[in-house]
Amino acid sequence: MNPTTQRIAKAIETVEDHLHDDLQATTASGSACYSHYHFLRLFLALTGMTVGAYVRRRRLTKAAEALLRDKTRIIEIALEAGFESQAAFSRAFRDMFDETPARFRREEKRSSARGQPALTEAYLHHLQTGAVTMKPRFEHREAFTVVGIGKDSPAGKGMEVLWNEFLLRKHQIEQTQGTEAYGVCYAPQEKENFPEKFHYTAALRVRDDAPVPTGMEKIRIEAHDYAVFTHKGPIADLPKTNDYIWKTWVPQSGLELADAPDFERYDARFKPDSAASEFEIYVPVIR
Repeated sequence: MNPTTQRIAKAIETVEDHLHDDLQATTASGSACYSHYHFLRLFLALTGMTVGAYVRRRRLTKAAEALLRDKTRIIEIALEAGFESQAAFSRAFRDMFDETPARFRREEKRSSARGQPALTEAYLHHLQTGAVTMKPRFEHREAFTVVGIGKDSPAGKGMEVLWNEFLLRKHQIEQTQGTEAYGVCYAPQEKENFPEKFHYTAALRVRDDAPVPTGMEKIRIEAHDYAVFTHKGPIADLPKTNDYIWKTWVPQSGLELADAPDFERYDARFKPDSAASEFEIYVPVIR
């Protein structure tokens, strides 16, 4: 493991241990044996966010967990999270979770969808080794159609079984276009901000009028602009890449997400268990 990654991870442990204290950045940087300035620069370079943004997002994530866990008054949770008033806390919470704290608690929504996970040494190593492109390219894609096998499932769960079934049956798909495979993901309920499950479809691109084999489905993906990330390495590391995209890059990008599916695109570069494997992840955005 790279010494820089280990030292920054040590500093993050200090931040996590004192998340609700009046922690000074110099204390965290000292635990990493870096100057204050170099620690701030290295943290930003490794994670794509400032230390201040990380602490704020972690405190709000902890606050979201507290809202679901017990009946502590919102003002007390706000003060614990480092906010001087319930109004300031509510504004910051809504910016991160698209809901007021009261409604979030009332509807018992899950915090995992947009919450900031604690950064680990393995996660930092994933970013530092270039296993995900931290700055995506932007690309416009015209509308296209796919046919494949889909199911509702918790994010990241059951995908291997689904893909195995798809690979056994993909020869049944007619009028295909290209050899790439697609993994298309969207919320089963369009207006649900924090779904417990997503609908995921393993598919091939086809002509618009292609027939649909029994037990499969056809999806029309409309024209959109996309932020395109490249995942490098084994498929087992995909959760780390997704964490970076959805919990670090999206909140920091300032871009609005388009109301459309995101998808993975697998071509000849994809080798499931190889460190040399690559595939692309397309996130629809409004530019």
